[in-house]
Amino acid sequence: MAESFFADFGLLWYLKELRKEEFWKFKELLKQELLKLKLSPIPCPELKKASKEDVAALLDKHYPGKQAWEVMLNLFLQVNRGDLWTKAQDEIRNKLNPYKSHMKEKFRRVWEKETCLGVPDEFYRGSIKTEYEQLSRAYGAHWAEETSVTVVLHGLGGAGKTTFLRKLMLEWAEGNLWKERFTFVFFLNIYEMNSITETSLVQLISRDWPECSEPIEEVFSQPQRILFMMDGFEELKFYLDLNNPCSDWRQRQPTPVLLGSLLRRKMLPESSLLLALGMVGMKKYFYSLQYPQYINIQGFSAHTRKLYFSHFLGEKHQAARAFSLMKDHTKLFLLCQYPLGCWLLCSCLKWQLERGEDLSIDIHSSTSLYASYATSVLKSGLKNFTPRQSTAKIKALCALAAEGIWTDSFVFQLSDLQRNGISETDASMWVGMQLLRRNEDRVTFPHICVQGFFAALWYLLRGPQSQPDPTIRSVARVVEATVTLAPSYLMQTGMFLFGLSAERMTSTLQTVFDVPLSREIQPEIIECLRSFSQCVDSQALVRFRELFNSLFENREEEFTTQVMSFFPKVDIYINHTDDFVVSAFCFKHTHNLKELHLTLEHVFPDDREHTLNTSQKLGYWKDFCSVFSTSKDFQVLNLDSCVFDDASHTILWKSLTQSTCKLRKLMYSYAFGLGNGVDFFRVILYNAHLTYMNLHGTNLSHEQVKKLCEMLKHPFCNIEQLMLGKCDITQESCVEIASALPCNRKLKLLSLVENPVMHEGALELCKALKQPACTLEKLLLKFCCLTSATCNYISEALYHNKFLSILDLGSNTLKDEGVAYICNILRYPSCILQELWLTSCYLTPVCCKDLSALIVSNTKLRTLKLKNNKIEDAGVKELCVALKHPNCKLETLGLDMCELTMACCEDLASVLTFGRSLKSLNLDCNNLGHDGVVMLCKALSHPDCVLELLGLDKYAFEEETQVLLKAVEEKNPQLRILHYPWEAEEDRMRGFLL
Repeated sequence: MAESFFADFGLLWYLKELRKEEFWKFKELLKQELLKLKLSPIPCPELKKASKEDVAALLDKHYPGKQAWEVMLNLFLQVNRGDLWTKAQDEIRNKLNPYKSHMKEKFRRVWEKETCLGVPDEFYRGSIKTEYEQLSRAYGAHWAEETSVTVVLHGLGGAGKTTFLRKLMLEWAEGNLWKERFTFVFFLNIYEMNSITETSLVQLISRDWPECSEPIEEVFSQPQRILFMMDGFEELKFYLDLNNPCSDWRQRQPTPVLLGSLLRRKMLPESSLLLALGMVGMKKYFYSLQYPQYINIQGFSAHTRKLYFSHFLGEKHQAARAFSLMKDHTKLFLLCQYPLGCWLLCSCLKWQLERGEDLSIDIHSSTSLYASYATSVLKSGLKNFTPRQSTAKIKALCALAAEGIWTDSFVFQLSDLQRNGISETDASMWVGMQLLRRNEDRVTFPHICVQGFFAALWYLLRGPQSQPDPTIRSVARVVEATVTLAPSYLMQTGMFLFGLSAERMTSTLQTVFDVPLSREIQPEIIECLRSFSQCVDSQALVRFRELFNSLFENREEEFTTQVMSFFPKVDIYINHTDDFVVSAFCFKHTHNLKELHLTLEHVFPDDREHTLNTSQKLGYWKDFCSVFSTSKDFQVLNLDSCVFDDASHTILWKSLTQSTCKLRKLMYSYAFGLGNGVDFFRVILYNAHLTYMNLHGTNLSHEQVKKLCEMLKHPFCNIEQLMLGKCDITQESCVEIASALPCNRKLKLLSLVENPVMHEGALELCKALKQPACTLEKLLLKFCCLTSATCNYISEALYHNKFLSILDLGSNTLKDEGVAYICNILRYPSCILQELWLTSCYLTPVCCKDLSALIVSNTKLRTLKLKNNKIEDAGVKELCVALKHPNCKLETLGLDMCELTMACCEDLASVLTFGRSLKSLNLDCNNLGHDGVVMLCKALSHPDCVLELLGLDKYAFEEETQVLLKAVEEKNPQLRILHYPWEAEEDRMRGFLL
């Protein structure tokens, strides 16, 4: 094949591109090149007088086929015509690319047989013009030509991502796209890999590789000329392995490793990627991609939707009537934003017109749209069969769909159809009705969502005596897959099941079938969710976005209320208007909510889709916020990185001041503001149950801090714990906070971590702490820009204060001299401090003398945390003497990350054996070595050892040491060895966690 191609290829055209002087030089160099390649020379007289036409004829005569071209290409470079060399190479590569021809044929059939659009190609090209241009720029930029580029095509399910990728693949194969950029484009259906446990990239590509093509190894020698298109991540059943990348494309690897290596750019890093990701895929793989560019599938504009109706329905007047009906129906207008929704609705309407019926639309959810599509098709397509025959045929089709959903099969062979009772005649009938698509020996449903709908319908059609294929799982398994981490097609099937279980839907479908539809689906769903919610581990796996969408598909208020009562704690992230509307419906019918963790973005103030006006959004937000007062025991609201405007803020804060709202804990972290402020501060004043407030990461102006402190001084304020970490609290604001402390005897915990309090701010706080009226018990000042000079004021405050029991001064430059001030004061019997946190304070062994004296003299001190200080072995030896003293009452000591070695382990072992007070000891992240651990383990096994908690990462040691530590735990049942045992408690106290 190659020889015939070269024989037909135009040598003369390229020679004619040479200028006169270049052609003379070409002929001179030709003699040398022939000698170099050890080819028989062309007679000099013939060559000397030869024209360009003559040279082409001589080359073809003496060196037929590929040989002549090798000579020509070498000489092009020698006469400085690299442009001709490049052009010839590209043309040869494209002409000799059977793979490209194979893809052209394959994707032309896929486009014609498996893609549901129902409109001309010209219309579709126009509808994707923006995305097409964005993609062309991404891969066509001059800087990208020799650089790998990753592009993410993002959109909701049914937005048309797969259709777009198929069109791109066809355009490339036909030579209309990336002609100069990519020699090879490989289309990977990721969901097809669910059944592949191990493969290499070569084997994966070989499935579509024509036998006559060049070796794949040669293709991979120019990876910058390769693009991988990857679709179907939402349907992947396993997690990608992103931590063990492999660079060898020849080596067989577990499929998760192979795909993870491509995604992380460890395998063929010079190649480019084009990924289609929905909401689930974005959450899973967003952080794994390297410098991706994003193209959002925008969906059809109102004008494009109108054109779609006109193209699909044909007759102008009927198309206009149908579009008008759709436009007046808000839910339908949204559903038709994407190609799949338009295709389904237009199919319904077209069947109505062909039956001579009046156009009517009664669609309130996605399920009802699919049901209308199915019933419209079935009414016309099965009119010549008896009801019983029709039902039997539909059940067989549904069984095929359900089997495919549970076995990850979306392409069926004749044997699959026959196994489920579908004859060849029936298959042709379903293809004619467009419920199945046939592409040679491949049979598919029009879309994976259509397959999911018929799979869900199977559960309504099953009879009590049904003996389904064992691969088709129970209703309980469908429900479990819907609300937990499962492939999107299983979730979609579950949502359809919720929708079909509604009384209105079941009654509508009943008119189409001759057998009773199951009325047990809803009780089965309820029982499954009840059982699921009672498992502690299962509750953590609930994906409330999917649960809420499923309830919204059903839309029955009593059913929604009953299901929501099983889930008193909800954690949901909303970044889309559709999800916002769905959540509002669910919360409006919730009366048992206790805790809500909410992240809300892209709803207030902006709405990217412009699907709701301001009034509508605020109406839904009122429904959403009604849960705070209608739930009889609502206690905790965690608003994490939410974005509101003034109007939505007002509704939120007013809902929390209702007399029926019993909110106890309010967390509003990383907020972009408090609204007008007035309504927010009323929450503090008028909600008698509110005792905990956390504003971590929300910048507060001086005026806002001043107003907050006015609320704290009010007798109606019941705040006991106030977290103001990272709120930009300045020295000036500390004056206001200090003025409030003596006036509020209810406030027990104040966190000011990560604020520029500095010396002057700390001085104001210390003045307040010295006042007898100040009853604060816990003060957290980590990362507050304090110095050793500040410790003098802190010491005075500790001497006079009779309530403060916990003080966190971590991550401040206190140094040894600052700690010495504090230790000297705390040795006085009148000091009542119980916990002192000094992590990351630039301490050295020098301070341990003062700390040791403190430990011996202060019997009230129970906790001392010295994490991440240069304590070293010398400092620990000093501390150990004090820890063995009879007067020592210290129970918790943190020495993690203190640069300790085996040299101090004998002293620590002595404390564990003879000390009577120490219950918790953190030694994590120190280089103790195996021998050091041996000493500790011997002490831990001693009958007099009273230690209950040891901070140590067992898995940071060799296997021999791990075995030793595990043996100690088994021998001493009161002892637990944990990695970072106090981190969660410290974070909770500082306000990072609840």
